[in-house]
Amino acid sequence: MTVDAIISRIEKEVEEEIQAIRNEEYCEITNIRNLAEQKAEDAYNHRISEGWREIRQLVASGESRTRIDAQRKVREAREELISDCFEETRNQLRTIRRSDKYPVLLKNLLSDCIESLGNTEIVLFVHSDDRKIALDIINSLNKEGYSLSLSPDPVLTDGGVICERVSDKVIIDNTVEARFSRMQRDMVITASSILFHSGDP
Repeated sequence: MTVDAIISRIEKEVEEEIQAIRNEEYCEITNIRNLAEQKAEDAYNHRISEGWREIRQLVASGESRTRIDAQRKVREAREELISDCFEETRNQLRTIRRSDKYPVLLKNLLSDCIESLGNTEIVLFVHSDDRKIALDIINSLNKEGYSLSLSPDPVLTDGGVICERVSDKVIIDNTVEARFSRMQRDMVITASSILFHSGDP
């Protein structure tokens, strides 16, 4: 083989090797570019997905706040209405002494005390305006075998009676204010049921 042929062969092999290297570099560059593009697309899709998730969370949070605020306003309106009903009831209780049915009410409240304290010596405490009615009731009941007496000490109340068992000083407060306070929880439930067709205000 001549020198020129050898040189020509070497040049051809070098060119082929250079071309192979270029082809390999091109493939690597293409792969790197494709990988980068895929990563960029994945990052874009992930951010879009996160963005939609954040939007859904914001919408849900807004709806939740709106729902909670609406429920709060409804609850406050109900509570205000029930409070107005109770205040009207208190106003009526303040004038209950002027009712024709008050003597019967006072006797019933006293009878409740007697039932709880038993047939024993009991001292009654009433408002000064109720002394005459209370004495009439006491005289009537004592004729039936009870032992009731009226304390000279008046109590500040819109009506009703406080009873004390003499033997052990047990006291039952059956004034209209005390009865109203004890019954208030049950009345809230009843009023709510009537006004809102529900057991809770």
